[in-house]
Amino acid sequence: MLTRPGFTTTAAVALCAAAVCALGACGRPAETAAEGYIIGIKPDSVEQEVLGEIYRALLVSVGQPATVERLPAAAGTTAVDLVGTGEADVAIACTGEILGQLNPALAEETQRDIEEDETAGDMNDDSASKAVYEDAVGTFPGGVMTIDPSPAEGCAEKGAQRGEGTLPMNIIPVFRKTELNRGQVNRLNFVNRVISTDDLDAMVGEVEGGAPVRRVVASWMLEHTKVGVDPQSIEEGESGASDKLLDQPPV
Repeated sequence: MLTRPGFTTTAAVALCAAAVCALGACGRPAETAAEGYIIGIKPDSVEQEVLGEIYRALLVSVGQPATVERLPAAAGTTAVDLVGTGEADVAIACTGEILGQLNPALAEETQRDIEEDETAGDMNDDSASKAVYEDAVGTFPGGVMTIDPSPAEGCAEKGAQRGEGTLPMNIIPVFRKTELNRGQVNRLNFVNRVISTDDLDAMVGEVEGGAPVRRVVASWMLEHTKVGVDPQSIEEGESGASDKLLDQPPV
């Protein structure tokens, strides 16, 4: 039978590491962070464009400038490699996909275990998601981390529906352990838990239909997180520096 611990240990380690960084014991040079974090996304992924904008707005809400950039390298490498090489400060991944990329053998073993436990009645969607998340995070190199997984699933193959893959594909942002402080980690954790697959489907559909991604995300965030971005600032540029937050979620 496949058994995995819950998210508490990983989240606690993440927050402790972030707290140490916040005290100045580690991290990138202050002047570099002040220039703004790069959230790297795949050039042709509307899904990542939407998620990147959500994470960007949340970082801005705690005073950290950030930009969403389409990186050609993102199409041919993993989120872990993007942040590990410094091409991006934050990258977007899905648990099942990143596990398959970093450790294909373990991904296959986990899939078999899930199927066996489902047959025996010992596995449900939540426990399967936990198992894949724990295995995925366990494959990360020492300098890379994430937060609790979103209930939203992404990274569907072309023509497939989100959440219908052979492994759970819960969404996670990936970043270096020295990158984000405690407040930033808390804020990303908060918003990641709020996103649902249905919400993501709806936002992607709106953007694919021609709606500006910032306007779509701003509307969703105001409704679901109480973070409001001044609509005027949406049209003022891509840096995020001009965003005026009307309210903020708890940290």
